[in-house]
Amino acid sequence: MSRFPPQIPRRSRTVYGFLGITAVLVVWTLLTMPVFTDTVEERRAVTNDAGDVVDYEVVRTERRYAVVNRPGLDTPWNTFRRANDDYIQIFRHIGRSTLRILLGFLISASLAVPLGISMGLFPRLRAALNPIVSFLRPIPSIAWVPLALIWLGVDEVQKLFIIFMGSFAAALIYTVEATLKVDPDLIRAAENLGVRKRQLLTKVLLPAALPSILSGLKVVMAICWTCVISAEIVGTSQGLGSLIWVRKEIADTAAIMVGIVCISLVVLVLDALFTLLERKLVPWMFLRERGE
Repeated sequence: MSRFPPQIPRRSRTVYGFLGITAVLVVWTLLTMPVFTDTVEERRAVTNDAGDVVDYEVVRTERRYAVVNRPGLDTPWNTFRRANDDYIQIFRHIGRSTLRILLGFLISASLAVPLGISMGLFPRLRAALNPIVSFLRPIPSIAWVPLALIWLGVDEVQKLFIIFMGSFAAALIYTVEATLKVDPDLIRAAENLGVRKRQLLTKVLLPAALPSILSGLKVVMAICWTCVISAEIVGTSQGLGSLIWVRKEIADTAAIMVGIVCISLVVLVLDALFTLLERKLVPWMFLRERGE
């Protein structure tokens, strides 16, 4: 019987990932490559020695166009050159946004995880808080920007507040669902073996729910990036969100693409670090990769 889901070696995954990125760059290049030619007729004035216009001549000019022309989309080469020219400033933007993300995420997770486990364990608490969570869940992070500016001004606390409000409900819901999905047979088996209530929480419930909690928090980490973009569009000149927002005013698509690529790269790095944490905390979830 074949293993499900099917697995491929790590080297093959790397090769396929590289091919996927290469395909995106090829498509991007094709979209910005001037492959269409158009002939444009222009009327040019003919003047005499005195500078008076005596006639007009028709001049035909050939112009080349891409599928998407500048400033709609700049070429990959110009984008990479912009990143290379402004790399010091870009690293400052990355550092500021990443610091805000990590602080906001830690605050959100440190409150949502214990509260979510409590809601999963106690039905009355879950029933009391569910309406509040349902109210907060659909509100996008950008909707909190006006209130955050009024309440907190334009300092770093305002940025962290927006990240927290945009990610807390998602982290809480993931934790509650992970707690509720723990197999009841595990709980009953532990109770039959005489496990105490405190040991039941720390030795059975938490290890069983932890893989799903960590998977949910990994998604919340990505959600925090959408929140920080909303937080950085006003009241700051530092951060990738500010970079993207300011550059769109002058249609600088190269700088905008650099900001977008930087966000993706930072998310990939944080995701890899989070995976390393998962391997330490829940190593049994990765046995399939080793064929065990």
